[in-house]
Amino acid sequence: MTYRETIEERILSLINETREFFIVAYNKKSQQLLLSIKRLEYIRAWKRIKQIQTEDIIINAIVININKGGLLVAVEGLKSFIPNSHITTQEKEIIKIHQSIECKLLVADERRNQLICSNKCALLAKFANKFKIGYIVSGEVTEIKQYGLFITIHGIPALLHISEIGYKHIDNINKTFAVGNKIQVKIIHIDMKQGRLSVSTRDMS
Repeated sequence: MTYRETIEERILSLINETREFFIVAYNKKSQQLLLSIKRLEYIRAWKRIKQIQTEDIIINAIVININKGGLLVAVEGLKSFIPNSHITTQEKEIIKIHQSIECKLLVADERRNQLICSNKCALLAKFANKFKIGYIVSGEVTEIKQYGLFITIHGIPALLHISEIGYKHIDNINKTFAVGNKIQVKIIHIDMKQGRLSVSTRDMS
């Protein structure tokens, strides 16, 4: 069957079917309407997006492409982007095209047709009972900087600033800690918008 025959068969199957369309234009001379199904679906998708944004809920997006910057996903049929900085380390290791990933909306700009989501924010919200200020939790050191440590706690990155490591001055942080070390820390700040935590080893009692 040729492509044209396939299209004709599809058109015939729609005869007598009732559905809604978006009126794009009206030609007074010929008294004909220019209709669009895609435009109607686009408008409805943005209405659902606005509702999701208002309710601030976790959604499941389908991964349609993976690039160096992050994930291109589909949300309500619209293309959205999840930057690498908003993907948990757990998801980075296992995510593949056509899989679903939990996320929350960060940016929803209909005028610019821009959607940006965060997997980290979804995880923070999902396990809100485990991430509370004052909670003492275990994490793994994943990166060491001059200004502090990055620790992963349930897949969420947390910054342990050098000023929050005990009460003694540290001359060389690389001699004190190593990547892979498991340490206990106290949550002192939660950034729900960026999906980040700040932690301390002070006042652990």
